[in-house]
Amino acid sequence: MTVKREVLEEAEREGSSREFFFKLMELLSGLSRKEIKELNHEKLVKEIVKANRLEEFFFPSKSKNIYSALRKAFRQKLRSEVEKEWEKKLKNWREEFEEKLHRAASKYLLNVENWELMRELYRREWLLPSEVLNSFKGEAEEFEEWIEKVSTVEFLEKRAKKWLELPPFKRREKIVKDILKAYRLNCLELGIYGLFPLSEGVVWDTFVKENTLEADIETLIRKRNRKFVTIQYAVKLIVERVFSEGEIPPFLDWHPFVDYREGTLNRHAIQHGVAVNFGNRKNFLKLFYFVDFLSEITGYLLESKR
Repeated sequence: MTVKREVLEEAEREGSSREFFFKLMELLSGLSRKEIKELNHEKLVKEIVKANRLEEFFFPSKSKNIYSALRKAFRQKLRSEVEKEWEKKLKNWREEFEEKLHRAASKYLLNVENWELMRELYRREWLLPSEVLNSFKGEAEEFEEWIEKVSTVEFLEKRAKKWLELPPFKRREKIVKDILKAYRLNCLELGIYGLFPLSEGVVWDTFVKENTLEADIETLIRKRNRKFVTIQYAVKLIVERVFSEGEIPPFLDWHPFVDYREGTLNRHAIQHGVAVNFGNRKNFLKLFYFVDFLSEITGYLLESKR
């Protein structure tokens, strides 16, 4: 009475739980429907439950009938197995993810000339690629004036060209070019609308599509219908390792709509259409250089694949 996966899948195609039971018995015993009708169904269900170790999932008192209880038991056992597999692989994935991210953060830090300035600018919500950070020689309070001055269209195009050397960005080349076009035309809201999902897409590609990790969780993500690798989760780990901070920058964090202050850069409020007057140059550049920073970290993570 042991039920193999392929047998269970075929029986699951039946609409009702009663028909599920009959199909299961036909496949297991080779008996006809008429012959199965004459058997003691309660006894058969008990045998199937014991043979397949469904005791902890079988609750006939909570179901309409024993057929429904049997079907639910198989489904719950399958979900339990997937859950256990998920937890095991997730643990391995997290450990590998954090180790590789730690190495990438270390490479970034070794490239940064002034860690104190880096952390001060982070507190002002600026996450910058090491090359741009090292180019600035002033005090932190002078940075915003400096960055607006150097951020010409030509300079941003030069920075973005480096992004396109990486597969996650290359796949989105048209989007990157349209973001730059929005900047040239002073359509800053549209540019910001493009930059937020660009950053999330790059994170997804880096950790799932490009499979920088050995632990393959893509199948489990499909089974569990989870996005799993969120921009907040990835950035939180990066921030902890690079900036020694426990909280991600406010412009990337969740924010209650009722508390949103107009003009502030915030991913949650902007992507849900709550924010309106956020299209200024400072907000665009803050987000652009965050993506630039992300491209540097992504580059380190993808090095082993090149």
